[in-house]
Formats: sequence, C-alpha cells, structure tokens
Amino acid sequence: FYKNPKLNESESGAQSGRQVQQQSRLVVVSGRTQRIVANVLDKGFGGDRKVDDEFCTLLDNAFKEKSRTNDLNRVDDDLWRGFAVFTTTTDGNRFQQISRHITKQSAQNKPSIWFMFTGLHENLSHYICALMTIPAFKASVEMSAQIVHSMGVDAIECLTETMFWETDLNGQNIHRVFIAAAVHHMAFVDVMRAVGVTPDGYLGASLGELMCLYLDGLCDRRQCLAMCQAVRLPDNPRPLWTFRGVNSWHEIERHCANGTDICVAAHYADSHFNVVGTEVAVYELRDALHARQIQVSEVRKKYNPLHTGNLFVPNMGQVLLDQFTQVVPERTHSKPSDRLIFTSRPTLRLVGTADNTIGFSAAESFANTLLSTDFFKEAVDRLPADALVVNIDSNSGLRDVALSGRPQELYVRQSESSPEPVFGINHLFREIGLVFTAGHWPRVHDLMANI
Repeated sequence: FYKNPKLNESESGAQSGRQVQQQSRLVVVSGRTQRIVANVLDKGFGGDRKVDDEFCTLLDNAFKEKSRTNDLNRVDDDLWRGFAVFTTTTDGNRFQQISRHITKQSAQNKPSIWFMFTGLHENLSHYICALMTIPAFKASVEMSAQIVHSMGVDAIECLTETMFWETDLNGQNIHRVFIAAAVHHMAFVDVMRAVGVTPDGYLGASLGELMCLYLDGLCDRRQCLAMCQAVRLPDNPRPLWTFRGVNSWHEIERHCANGTDICVAAHYADSHFNVVGTEVAVYELRDALHARQIQVSEVRKKYNPLHTGNLFVPNMGQVLLDQFTQVVPERTHSKPSDRLIFTSRPTLRLVGTADNTIGFSAAESFANTLLSTDFFKEAVDRLPADALVVNIDSNSGLRDVALSGRPQELYVRQSESSPEPVFGINHLFREIGLVFTAGHWPRVHDLMANI
C-alpha cells in the first residue's frame, strides 16, 4: 500500500486554475484466489478515509513479514495478483477507484521488463506537484535542476510551463519542452529504480531514444540535458501541414515514397502514423483517401520540421549536429547494447562511421534521431513476445497504440474503473502496479524511502 502526502494549498494553487491534484493511493494485493484479491480491492477500500487507513494498517501488519520488501519469499500458492489506484473524491472525504487489474500470474513465469519512452508530450504542469511528493522523483528533479541551472535554464519553470509546445513554442525556445520531458523521464526512471524495477531493455520515440542512450550508458545526465538545452530548430522555408492516418499504412507508404513535398514522420502502428508535407500535397493525399472511404484526422499546421529528414530544411541535419557536438563533443568506445532497440534509421551522414576506432557519439546519434522518420512500429516488432512494457510518460497513450492486438498487450490490458484517462502520479502508480501483477515484486513501501 502507498499513498502520496496530501498537497498543501500553496502547492495546489500552482496548477494555474486547473482542478486541484487529488491525493492518490496504490494498493497491491496477492492471494490464493481471485475472489480474495477482488474483495480486498473492491470492498476493502473506497469508503471513509479513516477506515481505509485502518484497513491498510491491518493488511500491512499482517503481511509485512511475507513481503518482498524484506527479501523473503511469498508462499508459492499466492498466484492471484491485483492492484488498484485510488484518488480522493472532490469533497476529499472518500477514495474512488480509478484503475484496477487482477490476473493469475506466478513469479516463476514473470516476463522481461522493457521501458518505452515517449517523445515530447503535453505540458506537465497539472501533475508535477503531486509527483514531487515522491522523494525519489523530487530528488531526481532537483539533481537535474542543478545541472541545467548552470546552463542558464530553470528546470522547474520548464516543468510547470503551461504553453502548448506544438503551437506556442517556436524553434528558439522549444528546448524548454525538451528539458521538461527529459527531466520527467529521468525522474520516472529513478522512481522505478527506487522500488527495485530495472529494465531488461528499452526503446523510445523521438526524444525517448535519447533516454535510451542515457540508460545504455552512452551519455550521462549532464550530456543528455546539455543536448536538450542546445536544441534550436531552423525556420521552415515553407509552411508544413500534417494529419494522422488510420488503417491505410501501405497506401500511405507507397504514396510518400521518394516524395519531394510529403513524407511519413512517424509510424507508430499500421493503424496510427503521421504524414507531413506542404499544404497542397497533404490536402491532395487526404482528399484521395477520403474518396476511397479512408478516414484521417483533421489536417493541421505542423510547427517544426522534426523527423522529416532534410526534405523541407536542406541543412537540418548539419544544424542539429553542430548544436549537439558543440556541447557534447565526447566520444565513447562503448557501443549500443542489445538492450537498446533503435526507432531511428541512419539518415544523417555521421562523422567517422567508417572508422570504429573513433568511437560512438551521442551527439551524432541524437541528431540522427531527430532527423529520421520515427519507425516505432518496426522497433516494437522486435520486442520479445512476453515483454512487459512500462510506458515512461505522463500517460499510456503511446503504449495503447503500439501494443494494440499484440501478445505484449496481455500484461498491460486492464479493466479500468473509470472511463477517464489516467495521468500523472496515477499513471506512475499504475505502471508500478502492472509490474506487480505481471509477477515481479516492486518494493512499493520504498516509494517513501529517503534517497
């Protein structure tokens, strides 16, 4: 059982008029039958907060000696596992269940753990106050904040930024959302590490691939944040437009092949991909698809040329390469491990690739990542069939798309107690809960340990 401390009014008021972040709880339960686990999750909680606290204390006292927090083995017949995330109701007097999963899973058959990093995402201002109540998260953010402070950037301001990065941030200040996402991702990983969850492998979309280099030891925290701070995107010579395609991948791929005014920027799944191009080319393709009864999302402006190669900004690759090598000129003789599944393909003519003695450059790799089409679906194809995928983000949107219909979806498919999406601290709790129900033993009590 774990609950985050109640936020004080000053912290809550920092959320720019949004709904106050409610107090949240994570409960994990194992038992001999499904009914036992379900009864504890569904009937033991959700009433008066005082009664919930007393019931949690009773459970903790009864089972703490069997807990993996003391490195002792649970009984072999505790095969049913479940977790639930609760959050306070509007009046603050009761807890309501918002996410739940129960499954039969033996610790002897637990799957490998893979971290899936999302790229740039919506602002985190609505969730950061609650996340900062977790000591491991707070300590990680403060460590990163000290590093970027020396670069003239306030990391906390970046994390609480309320502007929408795709429209309100331009090429000269987009580095702020890169920093916010990187700081959040690293803090998320540090929380998972604090409860004993380490990945067997990792993959990431866009900025997420830099996080994979970080986990693989190919760049350290300072180098990672320095490259994020260095990002300045050149202006597009011509306006770009984009839409999201659905269930028409092969037709889109053929249409965009060798195009000079349109390309695929990201392929997350055959049912989900992004097309970018000039206004004429994008609308022409959309109309052709509509004529064949193929639906696409609304066409909208794209405010940056990321993941379009040098197609629309001829010197894009060189600009990024110069920015990153200026702040991270170091090379390492280490090579990417088998734990890292790349989502980018060689697009940039990297310096020294023909001479292995020169070593690996994180700066060159990250420049290539931001230039290349994001081949995320192809990377997911390489995941082990039994992989438990933990989505390192503020929600599970990328994983929901990427794993739909795949064997790995088994471990993360759940019966949501609320039709509303789960975000922020509740998403982090849910990811820890999914690790538990998959057969692992995250040290949930250590969420409150001092780091």
